[in-house]
Amino acid sequence: MALSAATLQQRARALAARLLPTPLSPPLRAARTELHRTLSLAFRLAATHRQPVMLEPGGEVTRGRVALQLPPDVHWGCPPATPLPPNLAGSGWLSGFPHPILVMPQRRAVANVWFLHHGREALCLQLGLSGAVALLRFRPRLGTWISC
Repeated sequence: MALSAATLQQRARALAARLLPTPLSPPLRAARTELHRTLSLAFRLAATHRQPVMLEPGGEVTRGRVALQLPPDVHWGCPPATPLPPNLAGSGWLSGFPHPILVMPQRRAVANVWFLHHGREALCLQLGLSGAVALLRFRPRLGTWISC
């Protein structure tokens, strides 16, 4: 199985990113913590009340809805110069603003992708239909996405 030059380059960048760790900026670190906390709360509420819970950006908390509040310097969307993660390339993902995520009681969810950014740094939350959560971080100096 021959690997393309682009694939080899991406793997080399990912390896360099793991070997040369740098801390996440404080606003994105706070956003990552808030993402984990809010998503965990939504799954727990859905299981406890046996009803779907909507997780949405900003807004008010009401029955059946949990709102994600971001630090002031963190913005929705992927910065224009940032490439999409490799698994989203060619997926047709174009929206800069996130759509709400519906979390089901059986730890399932309506799949969605959310991007957050602070300057050139970015986070990508990917939620699968099975409820699997992947959080990726873009390393601008290396030009690669890594697990966060």
